[in-house]
Amino acid sequence: MADAVSRIEQDIPEQLHPRLPGGFHLPPFGIHQFLALIIVCVSLWALGVLWLGMQAAGQWVGSWQQDIHIHVYLPAGSGRGDELKMALQAVPNVTGVREISAEEAASWMRSWLNDVGLSNKDMVSRLPLTFELSLGEDESGFLFADIRDAAERFGARVNEEEVNLARVHHWLSQLGYLAWFASLVLALAMALIISNTLRMTLLARADEVHLMRLLGAREWFVRMPFILEGALIGAGAGFLGWLLLWPLVWGTYDWFSLLHVALNAWLLLFPLACGGALVGALGAVIATARIVSNDTPT
Repeated sequence: MADAVSRIEQDIPEQLHPRLPGGFHLPPFGIHQFLALIIVCVSLWALGVLWLGMQAAGQWVGSWQQDIHIHVYLPAGSGRGDELKMALQAVPNVTGVREISAEEAASWMRSWLNDVGLSNKDMVSRLPLTFELSLGEDESGFLFADIRDAAERFGARVNEEEVNLARVHHWLSQLGYLAWFASLVLALAMALIISNTLRMTLLARADEVHLMRLLGAREWFVRMPFILEGALIGAGAGFLGWLLLWPLVWGTYDWFSLLHVALNAWLLLFPLACGGALVGALGAVIATARIVSNDTPT
């Protein structure tokens, strides 16, 4: 009996792979899988660049973006501080107005500048009366115009740099939604690419799959190697895309350091690798969705 089996094994050509797919055995990789790996890698790298840009923008704006304040300055000696405060409180979406006296501002400037060459009395006489405005979350397009109008009626001035930063905060919030939308669209596209690649592999091995189904193999037992292959392609593409982010991080280090921004690519390793694996598994599930009966389409 052993001699007969040995003779049969010798008659099998070396190019033939008699092992049937199923369980946790991966099918052999081919040119289509490597092409899918490269395409998905480039897509995930683009997503990594997008989120690195969001990370840099968030650091550049600073921690103040969670607690935005706008300062309005009223020249000293105008005597219209109470009226200006009431006008600012009446502006829609201004949730609070805090009056900062010249004495408080002088004390803050002394702690910040150390030696300004002026006595406390001289500084108080030169500094304006300051109002600190707290803003609500829903910023209308006319909010800052309304604040300017209220300030100009009393000869006050608005800190325009803070207004510009507040607008940057608003646009960053909108860009965050766009970044998530772009990520979902690219994820769907990558899943379809992996799905088409695995579909070609499945059709090439349709006879083997059909034989396994005739032998009584369950649906998920047959689908498992293709799902593992899709997850492996996605995870590998995510890891390679993450590695390709480092030249960009190193190349822009000096420029970003001038803006006090430190990019951290390590934060993207887990999302890119695991996200790629999930996308690949989803593509494989889509590709093998028709393995539901004993007859596999050819």
